[in-house]
Amino acid sequence: MVRSDALSLEAIGRFVAASEGVRFEAEDRQQLYGWVEQVLVGRQYAQLGNAARGLVRRYIEKMTGLSRAQVTRLIACYTASGRVQVTVYLRRRFHATLHTGRHRVAGQRAGDRRKQL
Repeated sequence: MVRSDALSLEAIGRFVAASEGVRFEAEDRQQLYGWVEQVLVGRQYAQLGNAARGLVRRYIEKMTGLSRAQVTRLIACYTASGRVQVTVYLRRRFHATLHTGRHRVAGQRAGDRRKQL
């Protein structure tokens, strides 16, 4: 595969305009995000003008198959922190520990609880 930073903006424009089915196949999300970061750093995305930014954005969309919204989110992450990283999402969960006070303990029937009171 051709290195993304070796392509000129004109070559990227020709590639985006072509209807070839070339894609970057990543094994996991971390590898995909690493490639996107490599493209943004290699093209010096922060210093580009609006037309060139749009070209790089469409190039990333076409190569990865990500939607416009996903690419926009990744670029926003890059401009904010200088990195494109996988977000670790922590879901809210029930507490793992059980309270033994007046609350029902797992596996205990309501009738057994009344006898304790």
